[in-house]
Amino acid sequence: MRARLGALALAAAAVPFAVLAPVTGAHADQGPGTTEPGGYSVSVQVRFSGNAAPGGGGGSTIAVNLHPVCWWEPAAGPYSDAKAMLDWYDEVTGGAQGPGMIRQYGPRSVWLAAVEREEAGQDVSWYKAYCKDPADYPDYGLGGWDGGADFPILGDGTTGEVFLYRAFGAGEAIPAPLVTPEELAQAARDNMEIPDPEIDRNPRVHDTDDATLVGLPTFFWVTDPDSVGGTAGTRSIRAEVVGGDVWAEVTATTGGLGLSWPGGSKQCAPAIAIKPYTQGMSEAGACTVEFAKASTGYPGGYPVEASTAWAAAWVGSDGTTGGLAGLTNAVTVNIPVAEVQNIVEP
Repeated sequence: MRARLGALALAAAAVPFAVLAPVTGAHADQGPGTTEPGGYSVSVQVRFSGNAAPGGGGGSTIAVNLHPVCWWEPAAGPYSDAKAMLDWYDEVTGGAQGPGMIRQYGPRSVWLAAVEREEAGQDVSWYKAYCKDPADYPDYGLGGWDGGADFPILGDGTTGEVFLYRAFGAGEAIPAPLVTPEELAQAARDNMEIPDPEIDRNPRVHDTDDATLVGLPTFFWVTDPDSVGGTAGTRSIRAEVVGGDVWAEVTATTGGLGLSWPGGSKQCAPAIAIKPYTQGMSEAGACTVEFAKASTGYPGGYPVEASTAWAAAWVGSDGTTGGLAGLTNAVTVNIPVAEVQNIVEP
């Protein structure tokens, strides 16, 4: 097949035109099933939604570099000149219209129809389809593959649509690249937005740099409940290719707010970590810490790290599921801890 495509390129060179530089990561003579070192990647418009989507629950559309399994790209040669492309087709095929030639390049009537559209005033460009694995042809709307034919014809072969090449008119939507749900899931995970666990506390003793006290409960809470996923401890994001029907949804789950400082640590469940201190509040069901020693020797106070660790799992439009690398958010604040000197009367 590579030799045949090489001959095709030489024949095309006889037609005067400027050769289009192919899309980065692919070659003009690249056929279905070949893979570039590092994999072919392309910028795909992906819509993200969900409470962990960029921009919040309203969602947003972002261009993301993905590794598709099937895609369309401008054909090599004068792809935007239908007459030149027809001349190229005639030279390559030599006028032959047998099943083998049509299977590779389609019937001449298709190429002629593009010229007629162009002469009628429509801008027409030729594109070429690629699939890394022929088994993906049906999923990309490119017909079936019987394992023997190099390039199957779409449908029953009478509609004028062929596998490798298709003419698109100006403004006509070009099929979005076909990506796997797993690839989309990774993109969703990489674009999740989860707020850092900023914390507040009580008490704050006046005239002591807002210090808390040794041996007394210090109440902690997150100022933004979303940073621990609310009471349920979850955040989710959905990714779907614009113009396609493949999607993936990622759910991140956390055990809550983690607090750590020199000499101690505490874990508070999400439903507890979101409760702000109120006057007369009980320690029961609250996120409290008792510091055993004053923070002498720590300028500014104990460095207290507030963190959230998230496990991520996904489900795809085809029913596939899986796990993803976890996420961790952390911030560190200095909290002075002071001792209260009590005078005991004899």
